[in-house]
Amino acid sequence: MRILFVADDLYPGFGGQARATEGHIAALVQRGHEVVALAGAESRPTRPPQGVSVERLPSWRLGEAQTRFAHPLFSRIRPLVEWADVVHANTPAATTAAVTIVARRLGVPVVMGVHTQLETSTLQAPILGPLLRGLLTTWYGMLFRAADALTAPTHFAAQTARAFSDGRIEVVSNGLDLGSWLALDPRKRAGEVRRLAYVGRLSPEKRPQDLLDLMAALPEAYHLSVCGEGPLEGPLRSAIDARGLGDRVALLGYLSEDDKRALLCETELFVMPSPAELQSIATLEAMAAGCAVAAVGHDSSAVPRLVTEAGAGIVLPVGDARAQADDVVTLLDDRTELARAQASARRYAASHDVAVSAERLEALYEELIAARAGSTARRRAARQAGGPSVAMARGPEARGPSVARERR
Repeated sequence: MRILFVADDLYPGFGGQARATEGHIAALVQRGHEVVALAGAESRPTRPPQGVSVERLPSWRLGEAQTRFAHPLFSRIRPLVEWADVVHANTPAATTAAVTIVARRLGVPVVMGVHTQLETSTLQAPILGPLLRGLLTTWYGMLFRAADALTAPTHFAAQTARAFSDGRIEVVSNGLDLGSWLALDPRKRAGEVRRLAYVGRLSPEKRPQDLLDLMAALPEAYHLSVCGEGPLEGPLRSAIDARGLGDRVALLGYLSEDDKRALLCETELFVMPSPAELQSIATLEAMAAGCAVAAVGHDSSAVPRLVTEAGAGIVLPVGDARAQADDVVTLLDDRTELARAQASARRYAASHDVAVSAERLEALYEELIAARAGSTARRRAARQAGGPSVAMARGPEARGPSVARERR
């Protein structure tokens, strides 16, 4: 099968959407599929896995945004869509819209991944929040309704997508390469120092600054490692110094995969303050390393639901650092309950193998391709029989030549 993936930010990708896309691509290539990734140009691109071709479009970054936006050049897009059996787009941006227009005209099925929340964008630009929310609601609705199917990493994400589309939605986990995680031997030392960690972007929508309120309320023996980069790194460093937390809170910046695994293997509790998450690969990785999880109970995040479903830790009250600290201390002081939560976390992560996600995507693609082929055959038969105009019956996309017909 020939699959065209569309995401503005890939190789290197930044954030959960890009990491999920790269993980799915690698797993699908391992299953024998041909993959081309359409992404924005990078000044320092990384090498994709063997068997993956990357086509780059001119791109830019908006202000301090850490995601990239690609220019939708139709002259570059059409040959790629003609080559593909199916398109899978994971960035709800202009390039996805352009690819979808071409795919609809050529009869190529389009799958769109739900990896973006309105809350994320409005948290990034709070001054424009209401206006931006209205514009994005309209934009996401137009895009998602044009797809043959949507994929969402969790049932929570699928429910979120229902605000934009009443079409088909398949739940497909972002997944993990479990071979590299479950081979680890987590060593949760029960020493005098209690080890907490956060892994993620240091940007406003993730609210890493809330972790400092928690740490200020926790006993001196509690230490926090923060792994990640972003526009809040400087302000966080200043706030740590100003609050006298420098000996208990470490900003580690970007860590390699090996160093991140080593950190999480020594971590007792992973803390997730973000108010907007559709799954959180970082949380899944922490669980795979045997960390219990403390998630702040925001209604717009899937992580508190994930923690409750897995029995993998605790859900913290929103906006009350003192109560949060009490809950954390209660869990870590109960060695039996902590060990149970850590074991449950690892079992839950083991059910999110990216290879299983690739199987589900493959089955979805095959079904959509077969449905398109059947529709094309029926239109051809109707024309040969002198039946009613397909263009009138089915709409604009039926007037374009199908990929199957062009290849024949």
